[in-house]
Amino acid sequence: MKHKYLLLLSSFLFAACNRYYYKPSGINDPLFTAGGQLHASFAGSSEEDNNDHSSFTDLQLAYSPINHLGLLANYSTYKYRPFDKTVAPANAYLIEAAAGGYVVPGQGKRKFVADLYAGGGVGQMHSDIDAHLRKIFLQPGFGVRSRIVDVVFNFRFSNIRYSDINTKGYDYAYLTNNRLIDTISGRNLGDGSYTFFEPGVTLRTGYKFVKAQFQAAFAAPVSVVSWHYNGLRFTVGLHVNMEEIIELTRKNNEKK
Repeated sequence: MKHKYLLLLSSFLFAACNRYYYKPSGINDPLFTAGGQLHASFAGSSEEDNNDHSSFTDLQLAYSPINHLGLLANYSTYKYRPFDKTVAPANAYLIEAAAGGYVVPGQGKRKFVADLYAGGGVGQMHSDIDAHLRKIFLQPGFGVRSRIVDVVFNFRFSNIRYSDINTKGYDYAYLTNNRLIDTISGRNLGDGSYTFFEPGVTLRTGYKFVKAQFQAAFAAPVSVVSWHYNGLRFTVGLHVNMEEIIELTRKNNEKK
């Protein structure tokens, strides 16, 4: 009999001390204002609950080759280490890419930016159950960019689908006891996909080309999701405007 398992494994991409709960991924919005800009950010988090430890890292790149066009690339990793050694640990990664456009109405020191990106990604998890993940998303956003403070709001829609699920020989009782079976709908995880509305807010503060970044991302199911999920993710990191560093280096070389 084919196992009907609910994989609450989206959390393998995100911070949570329970590896079976979904959390939204980090949002990459560089707030481009002109072509030729290149941004990079690095963020992460670490949580401990009942001696269970989870951690993740996010590396995000963004490039605008010409005015009004933006390209995004994201790489995320996740590790889960339970205190109970009878519980399997988890290791995972997610790779995403997106393209879109932006507009910057008006001029001045503070610039309003509106953008829209569409993209997708793939990932894998290795734990007591292994799985592949496919994700597609649409990410509208708007914000204000200045020399010292940036604020951006996003309203992302993400659709996720699992495939190549390997239960590694665990029986139905094990999958049920570990909350890996959808006992409400009985639907096989690989038979469908799940859609989430994922708004987020990002604050960056610093000076010139380096800013500290604080981000909160939320998740609310749009489709029927009978399994548990975690609807909040908070990250802290650094955001760097690489084009300003390149320009500063160029000017310093010219002075020599």
